[in-house]
Amino acid sequence: MRIPGLDLPVFPDADRLTLPFADVTLGGYLWRQPHAAPAALLLHGWGQDASDMACPARLFHQAGWHALSLSLRGWRGSSGCDDYGRSGPGDTLRVLNWLRDRPDVTSTVLLGFSLGGLVALLTAVREHQARLVVAVNAPTDLRGVYKATSSRILRRSYDAVLTEAQWEEGSPIRWAGRLRTPARVVVGTHDALCPPALGREFARASGAGLLEVQGMAHLPSEAEWALIVRAALEGGAG
Repeated sequence: MRIPGLDLPVFPDADRLTLPFADVTLGGYLWRQPHAAPAALLLHGWGQDASDMACPARLFHQAGWHALSLSLRGWRGSSGCDDYGRSGPGDTLRVLNWLRDRPDVTSTVLLGFSLGGLVALLTAVREHQARLVVAVNAPTDLRGVYKATSSRILRRSYDAVLTEAQWEEGSPIRWAGRLRTPARVVVGTHDALCPPALGREFARASGAGLLEVQGMAHLPSEAEWALIVRAALEGGAG
């Protein structure tokens, strides 16, 4: 029997994790602390998997936190099919509940990049126990991204995957007024895939904090991840 979590490459400093649910099996990595501590749940971007969030996960771990990097449904390490976030909030809530029930986890922060940021924001309008949600270069308005993105591949993916209703209902901007969790929107001023103006618009509409990283393109560098994680640590402490 195939075990999805074992499809991920081995990291010597993290445990590969498999979480079986009734309709999907989610895989990822867990960087553990030997003591009770806050936990960060990290969600990757489109075309990536849990291994691609190792850099920010390790930064959280170095700061004394547990860090769980999760492969979204349909990407390497998890079963199911990618639906560009339709299933993401439900899956994420189950993993947040799993973290909440661990005796060594004192609180949680949810951080998502790109598609993972969209899922994080759609999760943030539902009831859950995360102390802070951070969305990095997230597609907060799917129609707006489609019109302005420099990526033809992203447009083709939207055409192929998004349902008619999802264009609106799957856009975090549609639910900005229902944000239930403290949130921070991070935008790169040189992001050509998810225009920073859309992130700024979501922050204004929702009341979320806004962090603009000067010169950052869509994919953060290690130094930019260090800046983002430091801001998340400050906002999620306690």
